[in-house]
Amino acid sequence: MIVVVKNDLNRGVFLVANALGDLYCCVMKLVNVRANKKLKLCPVLFSENGSIAELPSCYLKAKSETNRHPVGVILLYADHIKSFCDYLESLDIYSGHSIDDILCGISRSVISTYLVQLAGQGYERSYIRLRETIISGMFTWLASAEGGRARASSGFESKRLDTPKPKRKRPRYVTQEQLCKLLLRMYWESQRCAVHALYDMGLRVSELVRITKDDIDELDDFPRELAYLPLMVRGSKGAGGEIKERTVIITRAVYSRIKKYHSSPQYRFAYYEGDKPAFLNTLGRPMTTKGVQKFIADSAKRVGFKPRSISPHRLRHGTALTFLTGELGDDHIQKLILIKEQFGHEQLSTTNIYAGVSPFLFVDELGARYVKPRYLEAKKIYDTTYLSRSKEKK
Repeated sequence: MIVVVKNDLNRGVFLVANALGDLYCCVMKLVNVRANKKLKLCPVLFSENGSIAELPSCYLKAKSETNRHPVGVILLYADHIKSFCDYLESLDIYSGHSIDDILCGISRSVISTYLVQLAGQGYERSYIRLRETIISGMFTWLASAEGGRARASSGFESKRLDTPKPKRKRPRYVTQEQLCKLLLRMYWESQRCAVHALYDMGLRVSELVRITKDDIDELDDFPRELAYLPLMVRGSKGAGGEIKERTVIITRAVYSRIKKYHSSPQYRFAYYEGDKPAFLNTLGRPMTTKGVQKFIADSAKRVGFKPRSISPHRLRHGTALTFLTGELGDDHIQKLILIKEQFGHEQLSTTNIYAGVSPFLFVDELGARYVKPRYLEAKKIYDTTYLSRSKEKK
């Protein structure tokens, strides 16, 4: 069995679990890979006998040192490689051999058999494709000069994968009506305000929780007649996991809702050292990504939505729909560019997932083009879902 070792910064140790669930404490040796003065650590793979699986561990270290991937992506690579190594060690034919020796000697047919087995276990095509992509990257590295020519060939010289490329899923949109139902089943205005802001700006949850009170207060000096305001957010998915700032559009209605929430006693009297987050949970502490995801899921369950039909990412798709049907942008291309900038996409090809939904398809019963200003929609959501403190669930 291969175990992924994830470092514990507070304790300075590795926790290694074997097949029986026992814990061993080993002195942790940090892998110093610095990116803009921030320390990044990569996982290490151990075999069942406690020896380090050097080749996959070195590959993960090399991926980390490129500074192109955030820690979460490196850990994702580690989990997929771990599962593959577990499979290899479970085969009787390789009994008594180290995982490094196995990786150096197996042919691509072994990988193909493994992928077929995953398909037989019911894994989705996109999941299997991702795993083969990660495995092929490791084998290509093992056959390279950087990988020490551990393999004579990678087996992937043709660069063609066995698994078919999965079809790109079309976006599933959350409508204004669904959003109102979702918000009305949330217990606290802090939650309703945060999710309305998430939908209004099309943010990732990790970006929402980074907004501070000072960021919102910087908008106070803009003229009151402006329907849209420019808000600076600290975006995710920058190079190497770094924060990438960008400016997004926030409607006047949502800005007003946040300011009203900030004037509430629950927010004003919540003590916080340093830059105070714009959104706090019911205990007066900063909202977390998992916390937001959970109360969205809980509210969706109370409404009676189908499982997984409402999620933060589908709220983001709903934001794209408001841009497509809104008044901003003179044509479809301009609307897509607006979505690209709002969402922080690196390439317009990423935004093209929304290209199949032309705003000209939205017409009323008389055939007139349906265009609804986004700020009016935001105001309607605000008016429909705002509840005073006396009406909130105790």
